[in-house]
Amino acid sequence: MKFQKRVSLGQFLKKGTDIRDGDIITIGSEGKQVQGEFGEQNIFLVQLKDGREGNVSFNTTSVNNMIDCYGEESRNWIGKQAKVWGIRSNVQGKMIVVYYFSHPDAILDDEGVFALPANNKKLKDEEIPIVEDEEIEDKENFEKTFGK
Repeated sequence: MKFQKRVSLGQFLKKGTDIRDGDIITIGSEGKQVQGEFGEQNIFLVQLKDGREGNVSFNTTSVNNMIDCYGEESRNWIGKQAKVWGIRSNVQGKMIVVYYFSHPDAILDDEGVFALPANNKKLKDEEIPIVEDEEIEDKENFEKTFGK
């Protein structure tokens, strides 16, 4: 009988149980590409906030997100954090939760693309524009919507 070599990857974390939408994980390895049931998979060791470690598969979108924020060399991702996104999607006619990983500060824009806020800058109170009453054309509607 002829055997084929396999890569032993260790324990996988269960998406939806061990890893959930909104979690922040720390990447613990440069990853491995292994042949899976549905093609090549990108497997990374990650650490959860509670210290548990395990493997997860990063889909192509997640790998591209990591490249956008941490560069093409996955060794540079080790020790970096990623945010977990669980997004309900239609996959082959079934609504399932698909998990993505992104930079912790990333947002999901109106087009469904993960993006870092412009210049990764947060506005300080003194930079937020103040709108004077005279500038609001429909003050009654404004107050109903946003309060006084």
